Amino acid sequence: MSILFINASPNKKGMTVKWGEKILEDIEYRVLHLVDYSVNQLGQVTKEDEFEQVIEVIKEADILVIGTPIYWWDVTGLLKTFIDRWTDLFQYGLDTPEAPLYQKSVFWFVQGSAPEEAISGIERMLSNVSERFLMEELGLIYQKKEISSFNEMFKQMR
Repeated sequence: MSILFINASPNKKGMTVKWGEKILEDIEYRVLHLVDYSVNQLGQVTKEDEFEQVIEVIKEADILVIGTPIYWWDVTGLLKTFIDRWTDLFQYGLDTPEAPLYQKSVFWFVQGSAPEEAISGIERMLSNVSERFLMEELGLIYQKKEISSFNEMFKQMR
């Protein structure tokens, strides 16, 4: 079982990373910081675009753990742009082994001090993304107190 933690925060040492480290404590995983890659906006791809490199890393993982802080009542621009680019993956079809996200498991977490009413919209969007790309959603948390139970879940999956 290969786990990839995708940090969608521009801060490589911030709370999103700290939450990811706690969720995956004592578990082997790889980290990908979206901020380290140039992922262009959908429809504005340049030769410097590194979306395909990120997808190649994702292909190697069985489980994606994707974390984002909440900025202005939503996920970060890094994550939104990255998810928008998943539109490019339709070329593979969605329900074929060639599809990079096909049968992946995904666990989402959002952290930050946004108003409580922001959470329902974020949850809905991320769950819709999981469903659209035929990924098994393992969970979505936004409260620090939930971290330990999901750490236990990942330990039991080993």
